[in-house]
Amino acid sequence: MKKLIIKTLLLVSPILLLGVSMEHQLRQIPNDYSYKKNYLDNHSGEIQILILGASSVYFGINPVYISDNAFNACHVSESLEWSYKIFKKYQNKLNSLDIIILQIAYPTLWFKLETDIESWRTKNYTVYYGINSNSLKNNFELLSNPLLVNIERLMKYYFEKKNDLACNSLGWGTGYKSEWATDLHEAAKKTALRHTVDIFSEENIIQFNENMKVLNLFSEFCKQQNISLVFLTPPVYLTYRENIDYDQSNEMVKTINNFVKEHSNCYYLNFFDNNVFVAKDFFDADHLNELGAEKLSLMVSRQIMDLIYRKIE
Repeated sequence: MKKLIIKTLLLVSPILLLGVSMEHQLRQIPNDYSYKKNYLDNHSGEIQILILGASSVYFGINPVYISDNAFNACHVSESLEWSYKIFKKYQNKLNSLDIIILQIAYPTLWFKLETDIESWRTKNYTVYYGINSNSLKNNFELLSNPLLVNIERLMKYYFEKKNDLACNSLGWGTGYKSEWATDLHEAAKKTALRHTVDIFSEENIIQFNENMKVLNLFSEFCKQQNISLVFLTPPVYLTYRENIDYDQSNEMVKTINNFVKEHSNCYYLNFFDNNVFVAKDFFDADHLNELGAEKLSLMVSRQIMDLIYRKIE
């Protein structure tokens, strides 16, 4: 029996060592999560405007056009729960914070990352932010992606010097260039359909209520600290709007408008069907390119001044 154990260990040890080595090397690849965690670790006390949310605002709000002390802490496919967990991790260090901009897109109020097709992204919050997870696989890069995907990432980084970092120094996503624009028509239908849910189903009512709890947690903290909470619905292209469920869209707008009425520290900027944004501003039907991001960022900056700072005066 002892010999069998020793033989087994001898056989398994190289595999374990290879796995540990791969895990370590994967974590060395620069990415948005490690970059933003490091930025928040070192600069939280300087941030006056913190931007949270998913990809529409990750690509849509460039802090360069808003404030020297603004930071975009958004991540692709991020749900409200994870936005709040990031904020909660740093809330006691955000000593200069005046404003939180929080994305509320068409699917946001019914969205949960763990049940989405991109649920594999949840491991990034544990691996890089150190946010606890009940799932074992979320603690490891190796367990969260197919082996071939991880091998490809390692090859690209160590042999081609390509990494997974896709944001600028203030956290804005730089990957959606105007010259790389995708189809704004057929793809829009598929995306709108993927973002549409049955808002009256028991499962989605439960998720809606969970997300509303998160909004209340944000609002309560902001009110205690005299911080303004700005909900932001980014623009989408016409063909996306033509293929949505209007019950869901109307419920999103009504819910946030009512929330703002009930919370004096909250504001709502809704660009969902703003016709100022035209085809050349979009990378795809629900994401802006760098031209659209500049336009939206400047508009948000001006409206924040109108909504908040003039009110204070």
